Amino acid sequence: MADMTAIIGTLDTALEKKLKALCAQGYSLYDQGDFNAAVRAFYQAWLVLPKPQTQYPQASWVLTALADGYHRAGKPRQALEAAQSALCCPGSETNFIALLRKGQALLDLGDTAAARIALYKVFNQQGQTAFSNEPPRYLEAIDDLVVS
Repeated sequence: MADMTAIIGTLDTALEKKLKALCAQGYSLYDQGDFNAAVRAFYQAWLVLPKPQTQYPQASWVLTALADGYHRAGKPRQALEAAQSALCCPGSETNFIALLRKGQALLDLGDTAAARIALYKVFNQQGQTAFSNEPPRYLEAIDDLVVS
């Protein structure tokens, strides 16, 4: 079996510290409701990651934060791209937030069939609580698939 450290990249301490500081700034802006500024901060964090970025586990949470920010900013196409990329990163198997944002973006873009698949996977992983802070229409999109 291949050594996973050869496949998954690791960041040096200074780079990881800078990445976390930029993400903390992004989360602060997000919490203030300034989603466009939050996206800019998360994108700056993305640029800190050496290429190819998706080899680093941190890429998953930076891309998920981008997807979340784009979603809240009303930019479903960008949210979808970021969420799909997050789901290709190491350790993303349990990233239900990226999967939720993917499903929401797909629904917002009119791809109901693909949206329902993603949203149903979220429901199976996390249950109804994953939808508790979301507009009801996302859970309603799969209400015929779930038992209340």
